[in-house]
Amino acid sequence: MFKLLRRKISLQLLSFYILFVIPVLVGVITFYLFERNQLQEEAERADLGLAQSIALETETNLGRVSEIANSLATSDEARHLDFGQLQRTFANRAAAHPDISLFFIHDPNGNMLTNYPYNPQTIGQNYAYREYFQEALKRDKPYISDVRDSATLEITVVTVSRRITNEAGQVVGILGINLSLEKLTANLNVVRQKIAKPGVVRIWIVDGAGKSLANTEGVPPQTDLQARIPSLKKVLHGESGNQLTREQDREWLNSYLPVQGSHWAVVVQRPSAVAFASINNFQAGLILALLLLVLGASFFWFMLNRRVIAPLSRLAQATSVVDPDKPEGLVMNSTILAHERQRTDEIGGLVAAFITMEAKIYERFKLIYEKLQEQFQTLEAIMRSMEEGMLLEDPAGKVVYANQRFCQSVGLSADEIIAEDSPEPLLRQRLTHLIEDPEGYNQGVNQALSGGPRLFEFKVKGIYNQSGEFVQLRRDIRFKMFNVRDSNGQLIGRGKIFQDVTHQNEVERVKTNLLAVVSHELRTPLTAIKGYASGLLEPDVAWDDSSQAYCLQQIVGECDRLAELVNSLLEMSQVEAGTLKLNQALYRLDWLVQEALKHSRILRDHQSVNLSLPPGILLKVDGRRFGVVLRNLVENAGKYAGKEALIEVSAHFEPPHATREPGFIVTVQDNGPGIPTHLTERIFERFYQVDGGLERSSSGVGLGLAICRGLVAAHGGWIRAENRTDGSSGALFHIWLPARLVQKAETVEQEGSYLIPSS
Repeated sequence: MFKLLRRKISLQLLSFYILFVIPVLVGVITFYLFERNQLQEEAERADLGLAQSIALETETNLGRVSEIANSLATSDEARHLDFGQLQRTFANRAAAHPDISLFFIHDPNGNMLTNYPYNPQTIGQNYAYREYFQEALKRDKPYISDVRDSATLEITVVTVSRRITNEAGQVVGILGINLSLEKLTANLNVVRQKIAKPGVVRIWIVDGAGKSLANTEGVPPQTDLQARIPSLKKVLHGESGNQLTREQDREWLNSYLPVQGSHWAVVVQRPSAVAFASINNFQAGLILALLLLVLGASFFWFMLNRRVIAPLSRLAQATSVVDPDKPEGLVMNSTILAHERQRTDEIGGLVAAFITMEAKIYERFKLIYEKLQEQFQTLEAIMRSMEEGMLLEDPAGKVVYANQRFCQSVGLSADEIIAEDSPEPLLRQRLTHLIEDPEGYNQGVNQALSGGPRLFEFKVKGIYNQSGEFVQLRRDIRFKMFNVRDSNGQLIGRGKIFQDVTHQNEVERVKTNLLAVVSHELRTPLTAIKGYASGLLEPDVAWDDSSQAYCLQQIVGECDRLAELVNSLLEMSQVEAGTLKLNQALYRLDWLVQEALKHSRILRDHQSVNLSLPPGILLKVDGRRFGVVLRNLVENAGKYAGKEALIEVSAHFEPPHATREPGFIVTVQDNGPGIPTHLTERIFERFYQVDGGLERSSSGVGLGLAICRGLVAAHGGWIRAENRTDGSSGALFHIWLPARLVQKAETVEQEGSYLIPSS
C-alpha cells in the first residue's frame, strides 16, 4: 500500500484532502452561509425601512404643497386673476410655509403675470418652454417637476404647477409654487445625524431624470446621479429593493424606494462593511473553528508543495526556457530536474516524457525551419521579380504580404501596409488619394469578393518613384483577384494583382487615332490634290490661266495642310520625348498676339477679337512656338464659337500665391457653348476632341491643345481651361508664365480692338 501511494500522486493528494480538509470545510461553509443570509436580510430590511420613512415624509410634504396649489388654483381670486388679493394670499401662505420660495402665475401663453416675492424684471417674460408649464396644461391636478434653476430667485427649486380655469372651463393661467431644496437637504442631514456619523450613511432624493434634489453629501442639485448610483435605473422604473454596488474600491448597500404621488425616489446607501457588521462579528466567531482547518491545511500544503507543486514548478521552469532556435544545451537534462528524474511516480514519468519530447521537438523544428526557409526564399524571389504589384490577404481582408513593386507604387513600406495600430489603415488612405474614382474601385473590389467579375481596370492620378517622390502622371491599372486555397480546398486567403497597362492602352489609343488620321486627315487633302492635278492633266480639257491658278492654289493649300499635320506630329513627339529646344528672346506681347491673329486661318467673317493687354509687356519666350500656342487657342475658340464668335485676349499679373510663385497670365475667352465640366482636363490629351468619333464635325486631329500644353510647360508655365462664370456661355483658356519671363518696356503702343478682315 505504501509503495502504491508513493507511485500514485493522485492517491497522496486524495488522502491528505480527506483527512484534513473536507469535514471541517463542509461544516463551516454550510453553517456560515445559512447565518450570513439571515443577517444580510435583516440589514437590508433595516435600510429599506429608513428609506421608506424618508419617502413617506417627502410624500407628505409634497402632498401639502400640492393641496396648497390645488386650493389656490380653484380660488375665486385665481379664477378672476385678482392680483391684489392673490398677493395677500401668497404672503400669508409664504409665512406659514417657509420652504416655499416663490408663488407665480403665467397666462395661457406662458407670459409671467405676477409673482411673490414680487420681481418686476420677470413680469412679461415668456416661460412656455418650461416643463412644468407644458405638463400643467395637460392635467387638472398639480404637477411636480424635476429639479431646475429658478431664473427669478437664482436658486435651485422644484416647481408644483396647476392650471387655473374659469367657470366655463377655459384655461386662464398656470399657477406655480417653487419649493426651495435647502429645507429638504437640511431635513436629510438631521436624519443622518440621528442615525449615523457622516460618511457612514448617504441619503439621496432624486427626480425622475435621475438628478439630485437633496442629499447628505453636499453634491450640488441637478447633478446627474445615474452613473454614480446604479440603483437609480431600477427605482426610476417604480421598483423598490436592495442592491450591492462597488464605488472607489468600497462596496455599498443601496436601498431604494419610489416616492408615491410623484416621479421622485429615495436612495439610502451604507458601506456593506457597516451594514453587515453583525455578519463580520459572526465571522469573527468562526475563527476559532477555522484554526483546526488552518493547521490541517498547513500540513496538507507542506506535503503538496514538496511532493507535487515544487516539482511541477521546476518542470514548468525548465520548459519555459526551451528555445527551438537554440538547440545547443537541452535544458531537461540540466540540474534543475536532477531530483525529479530519480522519482518512480507520475512526476518522474512526466519529466522523462518531457526530456524525450524536447529532443524530438528540436530535431523536427530544425527540419521544418530549413524547409520553410528554402520555400520562403524561393517565393520571395518570385514575388520580388514580378513587374506587377501584388497583395496577399487573409480571409478577413487583413493584408499579410505586399511585394516590392506594390510598396514602391503606393509609397509605403511593407511594415506600414501590414500594420494594425491605426483605426483607418494607411494603405486605404493612400489608395483613396491615388485612385481617380475610389468609389468605382471599391465597388469593383466588392463585386469581385461577392463572386462578380474579378478583372477590371481603373485609373490613378500618379505613382511614387524609387526615391519615394510622388509623380503626378495618370496611369491605367488592371486589377485581378484570385483565391488562395489549401490542399483541402479551404479558403486561406486572397491575392490581388495590380498591373500597369498604361502603355498597352496608350498603344491601342494611338493605333486607333492614327488610323482615324490616315483615313480622314491624310486621305482628304490627298484626294483633293489628286483631283485637281488629274483635272489639269486631262488632254481634252482647255484651262484658262485663272482656272489653272485656282487649281494650283488649292493643291498648294492642301500640301500646306499636310505639312502642318506632319509638323504637329513632329512637335508633339519632341514634347513627349523631352527633346524640345527653345530659342528664347524678348518679344512684345501685343506683337505676338497680332502675329498669331494674322496667321490664323480659322477666323471668318463676323468673327472679331478684342485685345485687352497691359501696355509695354515683353515676354522672354520662343516667339514661333509661343505664337503657335496663341494661334491654336484663337483658332480653337473661333472653331467652336461659330461665325458670330466674339473672342477676347487679355492678360494680367498674378500676385504670389500660397502654393506658387508670382506670374503673368494670358487669357483667351470666347462666347461659344463652353466645355463640359468633366472634360476640362481631357481636352489637353493628344488626339482627343470634344465631339469625338471618326465622323467629326470639326477638322483637325486633336493635337492642338496637347501641343499648347507641352510648349507652355517647356517654358516653365501651365495652361488650363474652364467655363465662364460671368453669366455668359463660353470657355476660358489661361496661360500662366513665371514672372522671370516677363519684363516692362519703356515705350508702349496703344492697345485696342483687332478686327479680322474677310478672306
